[in-house]
Formats: sequence, C-alpha cells, structure tokens
Amino acid sequence: MVKSLTAKKKAAMYNGLYNNLVVIGGNAAGLAAASQARRKNPDIGITVLESGKYVSYGSCGLPYFISGYVKKIEDLFAYPRDFFKQERNIDVLTSHQVVGMDPAKRQLLVNAADSGENKVFSYDRLVIASGASPVIPRIKGAGSSNVFNFWTVDDARRLKDHIEQNSPRKAAVIGGGQIGLLMAEALKKLGISVTVIEAADRILGGFEPEISTIMTRKAEMEGIEVLAGTEALSINDSSVTIENSGEREDIPCDFVLFSAGIRANTGFLEETSMELGKKNAIIVDNKQQTSYMNIYACGDCATVKNLVTGKQDYIPSAGNGVKAGRIAGENAAGGSGSFPGSVGTVVDKILDLELARTGIGSVEAIDLGFEAIKLIDSYASHAGSVPGAKKIAVIAIVDTRTRRLLGAQMIGAEGVGKRIDVFAAAITNEMTVDDIYMLDLSYSPAISTVWDPVNKICGKAVLALDGK
Repeated sequence: MVKSLTAKKKAAMYNGLYNNLVVIGGNAAGLAAASQARRKNPDIGITVLESGKYVSYGSCGLPYFISGYVKKIEDLFAYPRDFFKQERNIDVLTSHQVVGMDPAKRQLLVNAADSGENKVFSYDRLVIASGASPVIPRIKGAGSSNVFNFWTVDDARRLKDHIEQNSPRKAAVIGGGQIGLLMAEALKKLGISVTVIEAADRILGGFEPEISTIMTRKAEMEGIEVLAGTEALSINDSSVTIENSGEREDIPCDFVLFSAGIRANTGFLEETSMELGKKNAIIVDNKQQTSYMNIYACGDCATVKNLVTGKQDYIPSAGNGVKAGRIAGENAAGGSGSFPGSVGTVVDKILDLELARTGIGSVEAIDLGFEAIKLIDSYASHAGSVPGAKKIAVIAIVDTRTRRLLGAQMIGAEGVGKRIDVFAAAITNEMTVDDIYMLDLSYSPAISTVWDPVNKICGKAVLALDGK
C-alpha cells in the first residue's frame, strides 16, 4: 500500500517532475503506455494494475482458439508478465481491480482478488487503459450456467471447456456483429448447429445494407441460421424464447453466447467528475489528456477523434489502442506527443469472405450534413486472364460539394485487405475521388487489374459528379 503524496512530491510534480506513474489496464493500450513512458523517462516508478489474471494477449484471436485453428491459448500472448519487470522495470500486478478513485487525493482504491484485500495506491500521474466490458442483455435467464460471454481469456477457456466436456449440438449467438459472426463460424467448424439472433433489422449494423445482405446469404449457405429483427426474451436450459413481428417462438439450443457489443469499462469513475462521452468512454484531447490535467486515458475506455467528422467518437480497436497508448505514456512521462485520430478502419475474414470499412457510412454522412452520394459496384480481384479471380463488392461514400471520399466499404473472397488500406490513407489525407482515380496503384495480372477496383469506384464517382 502506498501512502498519499507528500508536500515535497506535490511540489515536484507542479515543477514538471514526479516519481510515480500508475497505469490501469494490462493489455495492449496500457502496456503500450507503460512501455513508452519507460522509454521517455528511465527513472520514474511505473506500476500497471490489471484486473484479470493475464496481460498482453490478443483478444481478437480468441475465436480462433475456440475453433481449434489456434491450438494453444498461450500463442495469443505477446509477452509474459515477468518480461515487463525484467526487461523494462515495470511492475505489473494482476488480479488488482480498481474499484474507485479520488482525483483530489491522487489515490486509487484497488481490490486484490487473491487476498480479498482493498488497497490504496497513490499516483503522481495516471494513465487509464481499463478497456471495455461486454454488454449483457437484460434477458430472463441471462445468468444461467449455459450462458457465456466472450471477451476475456477466462471467457474463452470456460466456453472451450464446456464444449469439450458436454459435446453440445446446438448454440444460439445473441448479437450479429463481427465477433458474433466469427463465433458462429468457429462453433460451426466444431460441428455445432448455430442460430444468430440480432435485434436490429440486419446483421453487421456498422456496414452498409448491401454488405450485410451478402454476409447473410453466405452465412445461410454455410448452414448458419440468421434471425434479424428478432428479440431474445428469455433463456432456459434447452431453448431461447424469441419474438419477431409480434410472434413468439422457442429456438432449441444447448447453450447461449452473448455478443451484443461493448461499452467502456469506466464504472469506477462514478464518484468523480471525469468527463465521459459515447458508451461511457473517457473524453480526451489529442494529448490523450482527460478533464484532469494529470490523468490520461487510451484504448477501448477512451474516445478518439474521428478524422472525417472532426468530433470525438468511440472507435475501439487494437490499432487505435496501441497508438493512443504510446501517446498517453509519452505525455504522462513528461513528453508532448499528439495522436491525430482515426478513420475507423476495420477488416475481418468471416466464412471465407474478407470484409472491411473505413471512414463513415452513408446514413451518418447525411446526418452530419454532408451532401453525400453512395456508389456501388462489383469488380474482379485480379485479371481475368489468370484463373481464380473473385468478385469484390465496393462501396464509396462521397461528398458532392468537396468531392472528398468520406467512406469506403468492401466485401469479397480476396484482395479486400490490400485495398481498404488505400482508402484509409486517402480519407486520412482528405483526398478527392479525382485524386484517388489517378493513383498509381500496383498491377500484376495475378494480383490486380490494370485499373484497380480502388481506381474504378472513384472513376465512377468522378463521372457521377460530372453528370456523365
């Protein structure tokens, strides 16, 4: 237990010097912050408080552990906990959950799960990288033993053990976002029949409807039942009761998996005046500084500037987390770094289809006051002279006043990941469709077409804007 700051320490901090940095959260963003702080300042004490038992793992890879594609869950761990003490002189304390804080006293109330003891940790500067928590639908039976969340290593191990010990035949996945569909795919590969239940009128709500339709058809072709516009009402040992258009039905299942989205894990800030935004995320500036000058935040618990809208937004991703983490750590250690923001680039591979998006969608563009048009087309992934070319559906959202590309989305069997990054770079740099149309993109018959699909959709936009 660390005592409150002494007057000497307080005076030192106000003179730009300090001795004690605490980081809340031991995954990507928090460890990026701690590591960068150590690079910036070799002398300060750095302590990382992690609520779980594990640190530095890739949660995005957990569905592949369930399916068996990743054989050992340890393969998802980037570094063991001891690495940070031995190589970077960073103390990492696992099973230490922050349950409250007093910014005026610069103190954290921490529950140590192993002992059950509550401790007080003091800090000169603080980085909050507490991540996010899954949204648990308020459904009767949600706490049953056959109901699973899927967010942490413990969640994955519990589900894996249940499948291996009980050999279930049918599962219901509540939530039709990317994680829900990845888990549906993983369960299907294990021979489990899967029904995806989505309350919204379509799956993949962050994508344009055309992409949602393509993925729905693919899922159904692979034997995964998709029930969109459907509310789960209750769960029991053998079924889920659903309602669709006023009609109720029991869907047989041996277990239920929740994948209904996430929200920032900031409940311990309730007694503070920390400024929060969308999904309870901590609002930060481009220095990752919060509404308290000695507290920084990063990762899935914090907002990010949306480079298209210019506003603070909730864009949780590993890439944003580690970049913002580095800036938070640098500045908490006395630096002056700046994180410019994000265009919200996402890519995944589900049921052998690559899907990706960057920028904003058509509805959001209109809501924000852009005079936006949406263009859709389908192009070959590479030259027809080389066998095996696949179709890629491409969507571009364009502002007719400035001719800027505002957003792009794609789905196809190959070549999507290569191209979405071109769109992301173009949107970041506020390029017009005229600029992108003439980009010198790589060509080889086995990899692309002479006019790449990126060029082609923007050429189509140029013609539309010119009225041709």
